Amino acid sequence: MAKKSFDFIGKRKIFLLISVALLVAGLLVNLIMGTELDINFKGGAVFTYSLTGEEVDEAGVTAIAQKHLGDGVEVDFAADLAGKNTQVTFTLTDIPSTVLTYQVVGTPDVKVLAQKGQEVFGCETKIEYDATAKTVTADPVEVVTDSMVADYTAAIKSTDAKAPQYTFVSANTVSELADLMLADLVKQYGTVLNYTVNADTELVTATVSSETPTDTPTDTEQDAGTTISSSEIAAEVQSALYNLNKATSGNQVNVTVNNEAHSFAVTPIDAGREFTEEEMKAITTALQTKFDKAGVTASTQNNNGVTLITSNSVKPTVGKGFFIKCLFAMVLGGLFLTLYIGIRFRKIGGLSAGLFATLALIHDILIAYMAYVIFRIPLDDNFIAVVLTILGYSINGTIVIYDRIRENEQKFGSSLTINEIVNRSVNETFTRNVFTSLSTLIAVVAIAVVAWLNGLTSIISFAFPMAVGILSGFYSSVLLSSPMWAWWRTRKLNK
Repeated sequence: MAKKSFDFIGKRKIFLLISVALLVAGLLVNLIMGTELDINFKGGAVFTYSLTGEEVDEAGVTAIAQKHLGDGVEVDFAADLAGKNTQVTFTLTDIPSTVLTYQVVGTPDVKVLAQKGQEVFGCETKIEYDATAKTVTADPVEVVTDSMVADYTAAIKSTDAKAPQYTFVSANTVSELADLMLADLVKQYGTVLNYTVNADTELVTATVSSETPTDTPTDTEQDAGTTISSSEIAAEVQSALYNLNKATSGNQVNVTVNNEAHSFAVTPIDAGREFTEEEMKAITTALQTKFDKAGVTASTQNNNGVTLITSNSVKPTVGKGFFIKCLFAMVLGGLFLTLYIGIRFRKIGGLSAGLFATLALIHDILIAYMAYVIFRIPLDDNFIAVVLTILGYSINGTIVIYDRIRENEQKFGSSLTINEIVNRSVNETFTRNVFTSLSTLIAVVAIAVVAWLNGLTSIISFAFPMAVGILSGFYSSVLLSSPMWAWWRTRKLNK
């Protein structure tokens, strides 16, 4: 009994109309809503921090970002599988203006400072002098780097005692803003263990040793009414951590005392450090044992490791250039694929086979692009990864079908028409293409779902469009490229 086959050739106009309808709908959405671009393409600044441990108040984090970057900053939170905030990203569409501020002794020569700015920054530099505050500001009209700031600071300094003397205060660069926000995040959310003591115990600040004790400090009698220094507290904490972990690194802490409030705070020197429950218990036990007469009592605890993951800025012109280079890479990839197919399948039309395979690839890229537009996913460097993956993945299904067409042409020769050979070849490879696409699709969809549930936007921007591209690649390979190539080949032979 002969196998039933689907008439792909007879339904090719329907498949083509479906694709055209989808592309036109996507184009209309694009014209109405526009395309969201990531800072890598449109320019801007991005700051990413890791906040691990306890949950963080999103409103408080947003307030810190707005304090330094203004109300226009976008704040995004990403959560781990446990549902806690682990990563926060601050995004600005504009790069913060760099304004260098110096404390000055003497009367500055504004023209000289502006000239130095032109030489170092390569652009006009606005200079303002505040005689009351004894400060001078240099405002380059272009974005400058940290090394340029250092070069300018060196350029305006003079060894002449009679010349104005400048002391650098701040520059408002991206890296400086990143450090300022990190300091605020650590202050508000970083790991800190707070303790109180008896009212008659005096707390004083003393130099803390940078070395980690490797043995428990010798016990000394602590009577009520005596003095406890911050260095003694730090030494006891570091010793407790060493005795627990038997590691010399990661034990260093800062101790801040408040004698008026009869309290002190213990914070790790490494802002990204968080204490485990066992470590916090060991620290509290060690302090209470060492300073038993002082009535050391744990009050509040905040356990978050805060670290700066990345901070960078991209000029709009650089982002545009990067985007153009990416487009060039995609076009070049398409041309090489067309050339490859044209050479490999020269016995069945060569160049025309390559052309229709390339048109199918363009269809898949546009469909993946529409996924970014319709679902308002910012177009970032993940888009380039998606496109290049689709270029390789989608063409594979087309090549499988072309291979079978070439085999069937040799097998059946002129006993079957072009349409019959193509239809037979598509049916014979249909199951293989379904299983290949489905196996990959399941994995990519699983990644997209997990990323969506946990707010991992950087993974969603790759996995979801990739899933759409896989579906589109299957559709174009099976239902468009080969049937439309058969139409073209038949038309050419009939002339």
